Amino acid sequence: MKKTVLSLALVFYALFAFAQSNINTKDYKFDMSIPQGFGFKLLETEGYAKIEGFNGETKTKINAYAFTGEQYTRANIVNFAVNETGIPEKNWEKVVDGEDENGFAWWDTYEAQAGEEMIYAVVAKNKFNPVHYLFFAQAKPESFEENQEQYIEWAMSCQGIE
Repeated sequence: MKKTVLSLALVFYALFAFAQSNINTKDYKFDMSIPQGFGFKLLETEGYAKIEGFNGETKTKINAYAFTGEQYTRANIVNFAVNETGIPEKNWEKVVDGEDENGFAWWDTYEAQAGEEMIYAVVAKNKFNPVHYLFFAQAKPESFEENQEQYIEWAMSCQGIE
C-alpha cells in the first residue's frame, strides 16, 4: 500500500494535466479533470470552494477544496480534513512532500485509515496566489487497489493555476 501512495503522490505532482472534461475553477486558482463515473458538484461558501464527487459503483468520494487567503496553514487544513473525513488525526501519516511543482509552492501527501475507510490526501499552497488546497480520495482499501489507475489520472490533473 505504501508503494501505491508513494506512486500516487509522485505522479500527482508531475507536470502534466488531462484536458478532457476539466472543471476549471479560475476564481480559486486550480484545475482538475472529472474522473469517469463520478458526478461532481461545486459548492461555494465564504472562504473556500468545494468540488465534491462520488462514484456509486466504487463507493468512492473525491473532494477538492480551495481556501482563499493567507490565514490558512497546513495544520488548520489538516484539522479541517480530519473533520471532513471522520478519520482521526492520530491515524494520519505524512508520506511525501515537495515544493515548486505543478503550480504548487509546496505540498504534503498523507495516507490515513480508520476501520474500513481509507484516504489519500494532499494539502498544498498555490505557487502564484494566496490559495491553499485540500484534495482527497476516500474509499475502502480494496477500492484503491482495484481503481488505482483512475485515482492517479484524477490526481495528475490537479494543478494550481495563475
